[in-house]
Amino acid sequence: MDLQTVYDAVIASDPRVEDPLGTVSYSGAAKTLSLSVLISGDEPMSTETLTAILVAVRDTTPDDIETVGLVAREAAHEERIVDLRSAIAGLPEDTTPLWDGGLTMSRVDLDKLGA
Repeated sequence: MDLQTVYDAVIASDPRVEDPLGTVSYSGAAKTLSLSVLISGDEPMSTETLTAILVAVRDTTPDDIETVGLVAREAAHEERIVDLRSAIAGLPEDTTPLWDGGLTMSRVDLDKLGA
């Protein structure tokens, strides 16, 4: 799978998003996209920015990508992971995002996000 289309859409999703990098792999029988991005600025990531990134991924990946893992790091200090908990808290209540330092969402939950 060529990820350049995904990268272009993710960068276009929000001006703070930089340098996406992804891999596609299998977790059991599920095909997974693992994506990392750099986030510039000092403000916490908003639900709107998180949603825009996830929608960009959803809209540029085939349906056989069943889960997406996202890790955001600070652009100024790439070793620091951005805390996404407040952004995740604003996602629709009927979604079940998993948070363990990174965010994991299923295709079913991505489909529930606004366009």
